[in-house]
Amino acid sequence: MKSLLRIFCAILAVGLVACNEPDAPVPTPDTSIASLGTPADNEIWFTTSDGRNLMALDEAAFNAEITDIEYDEYNTNIIRFAAPLTTIGKDAFDNCRNLHNISLPESVTTIGERAFYECTNLECITLGSNIEECGMQAFDNCLSLYSLYIASIGDWCQIAFANDTANPLYYGGILIINGNKLKELPIPVWISAIGDYAFCNYSVAASVTIPKNIKRIGKDAFIGCEGLSRVDIEDLSAWCKIEFATAESNPISYARNLYINGQAASAISLEGIEEVEARVFMGCDNITSVVADATLRTIGEEAFRGCMGISSVTLGKGVTEIKGKAFMGCSSLNSVKCYAEVPPALGDKYVFDYNADTRKIYVPSQSLEAYKNHEDWSRYADAIEALN
Repeated sequence: MKSLLRIFCAILAVGLVACNEPDAPVPTPDTSIASLGTPADNEIWFTTSDGRNLMALDEAAFNAEITDIEYDEYNTNIIRFAAPLTTIGKDAFDNCRNLHNISLPESVTTIGERAFYECTNLECITLGSNIEECGMQAFDNCLSLYSLYIASIGDWCQIAFANDTANPLYYGGILIINGNKLKELPIPVWISAIGDYAFCNYSVAASVTIPKNIKRIGKDAFIGCEGLSRVDIEDLSAWCKIEFATAESNPISYARNLYINGQAASAISLEGIEEVEARVFMGCDNITSVVADATLRTIGEEAFRGCMGISSVTLGKGVTEIKGKAFMGCSSLNSVKCYAEVPPALGDKYVFDYNADTRKIYVPSQSLEAYKNHEDWSRYADAIEALN
C-alpha cells in the first residue's frame, strides 16, 4: 500500500511540475505571407488575424459605396463596392488591429492620410500598379507589416509618399515582385525620377542600379538602407547632373561604393563635365582621386563630402566656384591642384576643412599672391604653394 501511495505521489508531483512549466514561446509572424491575389476593381480582399470581423472600418472613407462585406472565418473576406474603387480615404482602416492581409485592386490610385494607422497586426499588403500617392502617416504604427507585393520597381519609384510612415516599407517590409524578394534594385530606364522616401528603411537591398536618364532623386529616398554595399551607374556625366534632394537621397551615403560600368570608381575623371551637382559623390569611400579639365565650372555643395579615400584633387583652369562643404571630411586629401588663374569662389570655410597640417594647395605661380590674399582662400594661405 505504501509503495502504491509513493507512486501516486510521484505521478502527482510530475503533473504539478508540468502544469507549472512556462508557456511555449509565442510564434513569430510569418515573414513570407502569400498575396491574396488581385481583386476585381470593385472589391478588396482581406483576412483577419483572429477570424473575426474587422475591429474598425470607416465605410464613408471610400469613393464608392460598400454594397456587401462577406466574412469567412477560414478563407478570404471580401468588401464589395457599387463602383470601381480608386481611393482608400483618410482613416479608412484606422485601428483595424485585427487586419492581417489585404489586397487592393488595380483601380486604386490614392491611399489617404492615416488610412492604415494602427493596423498593428497587418503583415501583408498587395498594391496595384496605379498607386500615385500615399498620404501622411498612411501606414503609421503598422509594426508587423513585412510582405509588400507590388507590380514593378518603376511603378513604385513614382509613388508620392507624403512622409516616411506613408511608405509601408518604413517598418522593415520586403518588396516582392512575381514572388521574388528584391535584394537588388535595378531602376528601369523609362523613369526620370525616384520619389521622396521611395526606399525608406529598405535594409534588405544590397545594390541599386541608377540609369542615365534619372534627373532627380527625392527626399530621403534611400534613408535607412543599411544593407547597401554598391551603387552601379553607366554614365558619369549623367550622374553628376542628378538633383539629390537630401544626403539620404543618394544611395552612396549608405553603400559607400560607386561602380561605373561594372568597375569600381577609384580615379574619377570629370573630363567634359561642366558642373557637379550637390551631394553627387557624398560619402563615396572608393574614390581615390579627382581630375577635372578646363570644362568644369562649378562643384556643388557637399559634392565630395566625406569621401575619405580621396588623396588628390586636380581642378582645371575653368573652375569658378566650389560650393560649401564640397570636400569637407575628406580625411586623406593631401594635395589640391587648382589651375584657375582667378581664385574660384568658395562657398564657406569648410570646403577643405580636413588635414590642415599636411594638405598642400598648388596654384599658378602668377596667381600665388591673389590666392593667399583672397577673402575665401586666405584661411589656407600657409598651405598654398606655386605649381611647378
